Amino acid sequence: MNKISINKELINNIANLENKKYIKQINKFINNIVGATIEKMEQQISFISLKNTILQPVNELLTGAIIDNSAFIYILGINNPQLELNTIKGESLWKNFKEKFIIAWRNRKSIFNRRKRKKKKFKKNKDENLQFTNKPIDVTKYNLSNLVEDFQSKIILFLSETSLTYLFEDRLELVGKDDFGANTKIVIYPMIYDGNIYKYYVNKKKGFVEINLENRIANIEKKISEVGENYIKMLKIFNYLYFNVNLSMCNQIFLESILCSIPNNFYIGEDIFKVFLKIINYLSINKLKDVKSINNNSLSIYKDEVCQNSGLGFYKMINSVITNKS
Repeated sequence: MNKISINKELINNIANLENKKYIKQINKFINNIVGATIEKMEQQISFISLKNTILQPVNELLTGAIIDNSAFIYILGINNPQLELNTIKGESLWKNFKEKFIIAWRNRKSIFNRRKRKKKKFKKNKDENLQFTNKPIDVTKYNLSNLVEDFQSKIILFLSETSLTYLFEDRLELVGKDDFGANTKIVIYPMIYDGNIYKYYVNKKKGFVEINLENRIANIEKKISEVGENYIKMLKIFNYLYFNVNLSMCNQIFLESILCSIPNNFYIGEDIFKVFLKIINYLSINKLKDVKSINNNSLSIYKDEVCQNSGLGFYKMINSVITNKS
């Protein structure tokens, strides 16, 4: 277990991290290139357009509780019943991915076939006028798998040559010092968008998991209205500590749910270090199994699939803090 010396100066520094200008800059750039990419796709795919797509920030980007190790994670929501139906009825969403990929990129000069954690890695070709092989789109078969491949093939046209895109089974990742800055990762999840519900396809289940951002936002706003900015400061602090103990970020709905469940009086006070100690002591003696998910108030954080399972890492962090606070 990684150890961190917990003291007042460290907690104050984390709580007062200011990165709004940087977040705004990245958000503006991502919105511009995603919009341009959708317009490019619209020329070939009739039922994809700016009118039925939405780019929604998620993770700690939603609350502004970004720390240095945070990725910029977005949902690319598409409101189209046919796309949803095609994705569900597909025999296997990613079954023939490798074969389709080779066909789509057979004319590219810059292909990186290096594999890492079952991902593909690409660099933008210098000739932006190279045309991809355009095959007629069968609207009865086109699914999220096809969409994310097409999205990747178009978005590279709007990135610097030094930027790379990684295509995973459920998301697209972008990195590039010239476009985003050093050590900044952009992650885009394509999902079905239906009202306030985002539907995330899980291939193993051959079905969707629903993410209710309206519930999440409403619960967070309610907590902030009750306790003020100390809630956001606690998110930053816990994100920082969780990452440094576990070397990965905590699932944000899991963490936000826990911090929303803490009684309001524990957040009172201008000394953020004292507030932090009160909350840590509360969490060290109270079990989390009955904490309700802010995504779905009828489920606990251990029953709601959207929360994933950050419990073990969270308890590791709590134990590390209790052991090393000064």
